Amino acid sequence: MKRMQSKEDIIKDQYMKTLTCFLQDSTLYDSLSINNQVTVIDQSFSLFDVFNVFIETHIDEVLFWNPDVAYYDGVFTQTDLIRIILKCYQNILNGVPNVWGNSKIQVQPIMEEEDEDRNTPVNEKQLIGQEQINKLLIDLRTISVRDWFNSYGESLHQSSLVQADMADNLNDAMKKILKQGVTRIVVIDTESRIIVGILQQRDILAFLVKGFSQYFHLQLSQKSQRVEVPQEKNPQSEQHELEISYFSDRILQLNEKLPCDTNVYDVFYKLIYVYKRNAIPIVDHNNKYLGLIDRRDFLFILKYQVYDMLNRPAIDLLNFIKIEKRKFAGFCICNKELFHMKQTLKEVSANSNQVVENLLLSSRGSLVCLNENQEPIATLQMSDLFKICLDDIELE
Repeated sequence: MKRMQSKEDIIKDQYMKTLTCFLQDSTLYDSLSINNQVTVIDQSFSLFDVFNVFIETHIDEVLFWNPDVAYYDGVFTQTDLIRIILKCYQNILNGVPNVWGNSKIQVQPIMEEEDEDRNTPVNEKQLIGQEQINKLLIDLRTISVRDWFNSYGESLHQSSLVQADMADNLNDAMKKILKQGVTRIVVIDTESRIIVGILQQRDILAFLVKGFSQYFHLQLSQKSQRVEVPQEKNPQSEQHELEISYFSDRILQLNEKLPCDTNVYDVFYKLIYVYKRNAIPIVDHNNKYLGLIDRRDFLFILKYQVYDMLNRPAIDLLNFIKIEKRKFAGFCICNKELFHMKQTLKEVSANSNQVVENLLLSSRGSLVCLNENQEPIATLQMSDLFKICLDDIELE
């Protein structure tokens, strides 16, 4: 005997069917925004020059240009940037050359790519002095991107360059993103085959926020037979009624957090290699929430060249970030950090709290759910919501 569907199940089924049609009727070109510019750098750029591009332009990735084939040759992201600095920092502390040099003597990298079982990547007794910082800066200014990757035997294709035609529908693009486990897709012009933009999950969610509600109501008005649901509320708002708690089984599994005395090196190491998250909540010794540290916050270390921050406690970086961000007038407007399980994916009321829109407005691209004791019990980031919204799309 089949289990009777709940109201939430019926709403979700109707929502997913309409969402699939919406994605099939929309192209990648439709969802490209004016901010989807492409930044391209040459492989001969020094690491320092590449980092400055990220700092000055506030971008999430750049494309490498390969002059040998006169085409793009991989994506370099903020994650790659952090990996390089962590390796350079550890190598400097241990007196290991950051590149093999002309002698071609192999130097085993101190930090392996996927060493997830390692608990303490940095010896807390080690400190980086001014002399070591100067050596680090010299290396960053003199080592080219090509030399770095060649030295460690890594390919410039380490970040998959997943491509799609701008005339392709969004449904097919989502299949590529979900199947290949990437967060962005490179959009190619149909005729010239030139890259016209990089489409991220944030761009797709923003497009859904702008266009899906109108599409949903249009589809409802065109159907002669509608799904019967209890009529306590206006049926036109049904797709907005689905509370985030409906997905709590998955969301409450995302409850990683770190104590405030964790050193900053370990915070970023665990973000990338262990948790594979964009942001992590920091708690005090009573497990109360203090704030978020995001991968983008690493740029503050690079901008002000405070490399000794990597061996200081997380609370120091958190306070440093708060002081710097208060200098920007718009920070308080976009400082969305919290959500609760009673919020819906999207609501009609102008005064309502909308998870999707708050996540898009968040300066960290992540939200935290707290219990009554101000303890973090779950985090929600762009890729989590992306998977929730598109969870039932057929991938075959």
